[in-house]
Amino acid sequence: MKPNFKYDKVKIDYTKGYISKGKNLKSSIIKFKSLYKKPQNGSEIVEIWNYEPRTDPVGSMIILHGLGTMNLKFLFWMASHIASAGINSSVLILPGNYTRTANNSVSGKDYFATNIDKMMTYWENSIVDILSTIDFLKQENIWMKNNLVFGYCLGGMFSVLINALSEEINQTLLMTVGGDIPKIFWESPILKFARRDFSLGKGKEYYLNDKEKLYSVYERDLEKVKNMNGINELFEADVHPLLKIEPLAFANFLRHKKFTMIDALFDRALPISCRKDLWINLGKPSKKIIPTGHISWLPFEYAIGKYILHLMGCLTPRRKRLLRERIALEEEILK
Repeated sequence: MKPNFKYDKVKIDYTKGYISKGKNLKSSIIKFKSLYKKPQNGSEIVEIWNYEPRTDPVGSMIILHGLGTMNLKFLFWMASHIASAGINSSVLILPGNYTRTANNSVSGKDYFATNIDKMMTYWENSIVDILSTIDFLKQENIWMKNNLVFGYCLGGMFSVLINALSEEINQTLLMTVGGDIPKIFWESPILKFARRDFSLGKGKEYYLNDKEKLYSVYERDLEKVKNMNGINELFEADVHPLLKIEPLAFANFLRHKKFTMIDALFDRALPISCRKDLWINLGKPSKKIIPTGHISWLPFEYAIGKYILHLMGCLTPRRKRLLRERIALEEEILK
């Protein structure tokens, strides 16, 4: 099974509607038809929530969210805060989530479907939409050399993949991200629904429902990947199909790229070995550990936003925001 991340690079026709216009930024929703050739019904339209500084931007950022919808309201807020500091910030709604949930499905569920063909469709669709969003931002002259991709959880996994497929990304910040899809299937509390399906006999294809067999085959094939010379060799190789969308495998070709990782000390959603293995496979990039959980960091997005501005070489925000937590506490987190 070979993933299809190819698409026709064309001038993108789009619609744009403003949500609000303030003193420091303008926010809008931008939509265009996905360039992926076989999107699921209900997820055909790419949706970007764009936060644009009033003055000339000094950088560009794409934010890739996690599974489901709860994290989005926090990321919208963070994007507006960063835009007020002069960074054009675009939150891409991934297919199968939020307003792009497929008909008769649940937001985020299909990224870990027990049917690999269905699962692969969503991963392919997401990669095409992310890469074409960068094309669109370049088309509109708002993707700058000073750019950053911020990926949270699932969005972080995609952030790793797109770095192997594009030379347009300057640096990447991974927030609570891991690899090893079989372990995530079998050990993450978030994916109980998949394990229920396994217990009903689903997922027999490629040993998904056989934990020990799956782990053994995956470990063997991952060793093969470590001796490969490029991403095209991986796509053509006779290895477990999940490795062709596996961050641990893609990381093998990315050690020259600029990554920063933020790990949550009390993260229970992703096994610690998944997070550690990705860090190792990426060549042990700069990593910060914060005393929060997988989701409980979200109210502290102000501190993460300030750290992003630091990574991008920008000044502090032009206007202060009223926060429920003391700013001093937030700044302490990332020391």
